[in-house]
Amino acid sequence: MDVKINNVKVSVIAATLPDEEFDLTDLYDIYDEEEIDRIIKVNGISKIRVAPEGLCASDLCENAARLIFQNYEKEKVQGVVFVSQTPDYILPSTSSCLQYRLGLSKECVAFDIMNGCPGYIYGLFQAAMLISSGSCDAVLVCAGDVITPFINPLDKSNRMVFGDAGSATIVEKGSGNLSFSIMTDGSGAAHLIIPAGGCKSPKDENTELVSVRSDGNMRSDEDLFMNGLEILNFSMSQVPERVNSVLTTQGWEKSQVRLFGFHQANQFVLDYLRKKMNISKKSLPVSMQKTGNTGQASIPLMLTQEYKRLAEENRFEKSVLCGFGVGLSCASVALNLENANILSTHYL
Repeated sequence: MDVKINNVKVSVIAATLPDEEFDLTDLYDIYDEEEIDRIIKVNGISKIRVAPEGLCASDLCENAARLIFQNYEKEKVQGVVFVSQTPDYILPSTSSCLQYRLGLSKECVAFDIMNGCPGYIYGLFQAAMLISSGSCDAVLVCAGDVITPFINPLDKSNRMVFGDAGSATIVEKGSGNLSFSIMTDGSGAAHLIIPAGGCKSPKDENTELVSVRSDGNMRSDEDLFMNGLEILNFSMSQVPERVNSVLTTQGWEKSQVRLFGFHQANQFVLDYLRKKMNISKKSLPVSMQKTGNTGQASIPLMLTQEYKRLAEENRFEKSVLCGFGVGLSCASVALNLENANILSTHYL
């Protein structure tokens, strides 16, 4: 699906990280030191951020939103979109809870979108459609996960990749446009999944049993599973295609784009994509070294971490953002971030 939505802009972006961090070298006590060093080198991740017990994705997103509302009139907001795989409850929707907690108008429309790595782009798309339809003048997009509780501590492959974070973005009426390219292939859903805990496979005494799985890692059916090779193959296939599609829709040449803000999966994936797509290192920021892969929050988090350099180098005018992974899905957007207010990363 390729579409351009006119008269809309991204105006403010904020992100929040938990204060607590986990140094991956602490795993020396459990696993072979050389193997841990090899994984750190390949992934480019030395630390991950871990939310303490009781801190939810909604809390991190709420904090990011409150940073925005210090200088943005929250009375303008007429919609809330919460993108997460770790909601507060099965029901009600976390977006409804955030509307109340943030003191937003009761006239707000509130959506929850259950999505991970491509989810930030999905959130921007939903917000842009609300504005384009005339339903809202401004929409708050909250995107984040507290995924670490769903990773088995004995599963070194995932424990050394995923971290927790939250973000908030204001999308509102403006003179610009956002062009989207989005695809979904549900045949690959089992490649990135928590098998048990939903209605299809409820938790029971068997789903909590931890065992050595076919990939050599320890986990239960209640823990996150990722088939890294399949996700890599999907990313190499779809990211270039979605980026080319969105450039065509926007009417840009790839050489004009000075910022490719890709989902911060890991160093290996981003290096592979950069070389495959012939993108310069300066144009494709990598910022997950001390945070880990933070799912749908990774793109806004990267922007808040890298904004000073990117602004100094005038890289925001023509930007392409792309998220890819769970679903399996890949989503990209071309937009102008030159006048967006991108706040410094905050810690909670």
